[in-house]
Amino acid sequence: MSLLDKKSSKIRIGEVIKGLEPRDFTVVPENASIEDVMSAIVNCRHSRMLNVVNDRQQLMGTISLDALIRHVFFQDREPTIHARSLIGVLSRETAGDIMLKQPLYATTEEEIGVVTRRMLKANVKDIPVVDSDNRVIADITIVDLLQHLLTLDEENL
Repeated sequence: MSLLDKKSSKIRIGEVIKGLEPRDFTVVPENASIEDVMSAIVNCRHSRMLNVVNDRQQLMGTISLDALIRHVFFQDREPTIHARSLIGVLSRETAGDIMLKQPLYATTEEEIGVVTRRMLKANVKDIPVVDSDNRVIADITIVDLLQHLLTLDEENL
């Protein structure tokens, strides 16, 4: 049994969220401009991921800081794409154009061990938490999960 299993069996993401300091999570609409996306990620202090939502505030995708950097500074990178795909890169103008369309997310009912393993497997450090209508209600980072494990240690002293 791993350390994660020993410390977190049966603890749900909802419990972790309740223990976090109040903070805003960042959402941008699908039609947000790249400039708006840049501004939103610069102003988000705890996460390096944006949640892209539709008109009903439902999660449609995510944009990581890495994806935004690749988009904004693509001309300064070594060419790793074929010239035929440059038209597609140059025409991407909105959050919906550059978002990851099938993002990882968690629900409040999932166990933290399951979510943590999914994040580690995908090498993702931040994910949105959604409700039953797929609306973003929070976000959680791998640091939040580590902090929760430390809290469990302190309670067992």
